[in-house]
Amino acid sequence: MAGAVIVAASYPGLTCPTSSAHDAQKVKVWLGFGLVCVAAGLSLGAQQPVFRSGVDSVAIWVTVNGPDGRLVLDLERDDFRIVDDGVPAPVTTFSNEIQTITAVLMMDMSPSMQGRMRWMREAGGHFVDALAGADRAAIGSFGFEIAVNPNLTGDKSVLYRVLREELWPGGGSWVWQGIDAGMTALAQEKGRRVVVAVTDGDNVSWDGVDDGHLKRRGTAEGFVVYAVSADRHGLSGAIKDVALETGGGFVEIGDDEDLSAAMVRVVEELRHQYLLGFAPRVLDGKPHKLSIQMRDSRLKARGPRSYVAAAKGQ
Repeated sequence: MAGAVIVAASYPGLTCPTSSAHDAQKVKVWLGFGLVCVAAGLSLGAQQPVFRSGVDSVAIWVTVNGPDGRLVLDLERDDFRIVDDGVPAPVTTFSNEIQTITAVLMMDMSPSMQGRMRWMREAGGHFVDALAGADRAAIGSFGFEIAVNPNLTGDKSVLYRVLREELWPGGGSWVWQGIDAGMTALAQEKGRRVVVAVTDGDNVSWDGVDDGHLKRRGTAEGFVVYAVSADRHGLSGAIKDVALETGGGFVEIGDDEDLSAAMVRVVEELRHQYLLGFAPRVLDGKPHKLSIQMRDSRLKARGPRSYVAAAKGQ
């Protein structure tokens, strides 16, 4: 995608595969095909413009499952109840149409993945296979370096090529920084923006980028995070919590589970989320608690747990 700014970074203990010595405290900003090195004052955790649906409205995306765990696809506006800081808020906007997907797929290239490169490429390929219509995706990785290919596209041949040629194993399991880089890659896009991380672990905070940072950024800017387990032991509680806080979800793939079905499940959830809108009670520029309740108590709704209200005058 022309003009996309893709951020890659070096972290302590990592060596980026470049042709010259690379200072571990430098950050690379990749503009299309150009590569520019700048001083370490840049941070992957730097504040980005806050995404809001509008001054007087908030848009959220909600997944609904039935008692059997299957997606529920035929609901109407009156089936939902939004609660804003404990106070019911009327649903002012509603859509149960198929949702277009705009996503970055971040692949874990840490040493523990070296023996599973074929599995990782297959997982990414099944995700790409499931895209359709106006869906767009970009593919990135975190390990030796944290980078996102600049092509945000629905052209599957481009995405398959990235999976074949641009995944380099090694480095560290920089999950938090990888998700943060995925958010940055989508920062200028409109509407629902999704980061899907395929990983077998998480890491400690570096330069302020941790699970708390991702929750705050996801809430403030309206990102949705999904996590897919690349390890039979499953995902950490911290990664799951980031996903749930942003209204996303997670999939833990067992040794005997169909990998294709698991990745299709993620895409299908994204495609069949309900779009709801409401007017916030106050315009104060602050975070507020949010919950979505269902008229039918047998149904379970999953959406963002909080939002940031616009400030008056903005």
